Amino acid sequence: MRIDTRENARIALASVAEALDRDWHDPALDIDIVRVRLTDLARREELEAAGFLVKPSWISWLAPLTASATAFQARLPTKERKSHRYAARVAENSGIVLRVLPAVGEQDLQDFLRLYDRQIAGMTHGVNHARRQERHLLRHLSTLLGVFAYADGTLTGGCLGWLRPEQSMVQLRFSAVADAARQGMLSRLMYTAAFDAARERGFVWASLGNDPSLLGHTAQPGLFGFKARLGFAPVPAQTLPPQVTGDEAELVVHMRALAQPSLSVAYRGTEPVPSQEGLPPSLPLHAVLLSAVPNASEPAWLPRSPIPVTHRVVDDPQRVLG
Repeated sequence: MRIDTRENARIALASVAEALDRDWHDPALDIDIVRVRLTDLARREELEAAGFLVKPSWISWLAPLTASATAFQARLPTKERKSHRYAARVAENSGIVLRVLPAVGEQDLQDFLRLYDRQIAGMTHGVNHARRQERHLLRHLSTLLGVFAYADGTLTGGCLGWLRPEQSMVQLRFSAVADAARQGMLSRLMYTAAFDAARERGFVWASLGNDPSLLGHTAQPGLFGFKARLGFAPVPAQTLPPQVTGDEAELVVHMRALAQPSLSVAYRGTEPVPSQEGLPPSLPLHAVLLSAVPNASEPAWLPRSPIPVTHRVVDDPQRVLG
């Protein structure tokens, strides 16, 4: 067993045997989360019986682009369609102009990364994945789709998508907005512009990128509700090539370093979901709300879930970090 401390959470990285043999609620261990990397799901039943969630390490968010922008909008809940129209009016009244770049150049990327740096710096547990992948992005500029938002000629928002012709997909990788108050508004508009541009190129699928399957630690749980409201559903990230992620078993022991509530996306059932156009089959998923409160109601950021939601009470959430 190895213990890592990541953004105030003490994470035990254990083998399957260790996961099943230890009492992880022993106060002497002082563990927040237990994770087991899995090469297969052969011992899934045992791990779930021991309280672990067996799950993909990362999830991808997918939706069909549909035949037209109108059809894509029609898939959204009424409230979300109203939010989009409101965002468009506010942007117009504020003088915000959206531009789909004909090509992403090196200077465009650097401008975006500086904006992304500032956004991550304002987060409690933000991880600067874009800056970590800067060299890779520079080497593959021709595969990027960029949508930038300007106010009075100043970059105030941007998103970068990855064009994946083999899967007929645009995958939004990174998004940043200068003004936190405008984040939801501008994100909607930039995403829609990127989807429209991909549809015009003949692409079939859209992805809102990848998130860790535990939302409430390095990623905010509200992301789940936001992406679901935009008409997207999660699938295991390894469903899509390149398969750089895999499966894990996870047990949240304490909530002290996590948002309250948090959400974990895990496997449900053993029969694969039938394959969709251009995509391989995958196991179905469900969302587990992790809370310190018994019988807690669903949070406001989860008004509509594309997958079933259950609740789990996590022990001893009020312990103070040492």
